[in-house]
Amino acid sequence: MAGKPDRNGRWIAEIFSQNQNINKELVRNGLAWHYKQYSKNDNYAALERIARQKKTGLGKDQGPTAPWQWRKMKKGKSAKVNL
Repeated sequence: MAGKPDRNGRWIAEIFSQNQNINKELVRNGLAWHYKQYSKNDNYAALERIARQKKTGLGKDQGPTAPWQWRKMKKGKSAKVNL
């Protein structure tokens, strides 16, 4: 595992198991999103785009709520809520 803490002290890292990038596998399978505001990684963006096109994982939902939107909603800020 290699990474660094974010501005809130949380660790941001890429996790590998048996030479496989688990982060990329999660995004590829639609089980995680690429947070484009803080990461400009084209590989993750492409994997997310493909997962959405294939309607894999989160892509099956008609209007999934992004984690950052959900956190805003929980803090009482306005955000789109999809249930």
